[in-house]
Amino acid sequence: MIPAGLPRLLVVATVVLSVGCARLPARPTDPLSAEEHNDLGVAYYRHGEYETASREFAKALALHPGFALALVNLGDTRLAQGALEAAIEAYEEAHAVEPEDPAIANNLAWALLQHEHRWPEAEPLIRGALARRPEPRGYYLDTLGLLLLRQGDPGQALDVFRAALADPALQDVAPRGLVLRHAGDALGHLGATAAAERCYRLAGGLRGPAGGGPSTETPAAAEVGARDAVC
Repeated sequence: MIPAGLPRLLVVATVVLSVGCARLPARPTDPLSAEEHNDLGVAYYRHGEYETASREFAKALALHPGFALALVNLGDTRLAQGALEAAIEAYEEAHAVEPEDPAIANNLAWALLQHEHRWPEAEPLIRGALARRPEPRGYYLDTLGLLLLRQGDPGQALDVFRAALADPALQDVAPRGLVLRHAGDALGHLGATAAAERCYRLAGGLRGPAGGGPSTETPAAAEVGARDAVC
C-alpha cells in the first residue's frame, strides 16, 4: 500500500525535474555582419564619435578576427584619440595579416614616426611601400618626408614634400594642407622663415568648410602649392 501523499510528492518532483531540463532561450545573434559593423564604425569616425567607432570596429573583429580593414580603421580611431601605442598595435596586427599592402605599411610608418623611441622602425616600411608604386603617391611621399625630417635632413625632406605636392592625384584638401605645413616645417629648419610662413598660409587656405565638416575633394586643391616656387 502506498502511503498517503506520496503520489503528489512524485508529481511535484517530476515538475521540478521537467523545469530543470527545459532548454534555455537561445542567445541573440548579432544582426550585423563584420563588414557592416566596420562600415558603421567608419560613419561614426567621420562624425568624430571615436569611442563609438572603436566599439563598432571591435565588434567587427569579434565576428571576423584578423579583419585587416577593421584593424586599420581601429588604428586610425585610436590615433585620433591620442592613443599612440594602441594605434601602433592595431596597425601592426593589420600589417601581419596583409604584409604586402602598401597602405597599411604607410599607416604603421606614420604612427611609428610619432613615437619617441620607435620612429626609426618607419624607414623600411615606407620605403618598401613606395617601392610598390602606390597611388596616390603623394600620401606616401609625405610620410617619407617626415622620416627625413626626423633624421635631420630638412633639405631632402623639402624636395620630397615638393614631389608630393606635384602629384596631381593628391587632391583631398586635408592631406594636401598637411603636406604644405610639413613643407613649411622643413623650410623653417632651413632658416627660410618667410618661405615657411608662405607655405603655412597656403595650407590655411585649404581648410575645410566652417563648422568642422569633412574635407571635400576638388581639382582646384591640387593646384595649391603644386607650381609654387617656394613650397
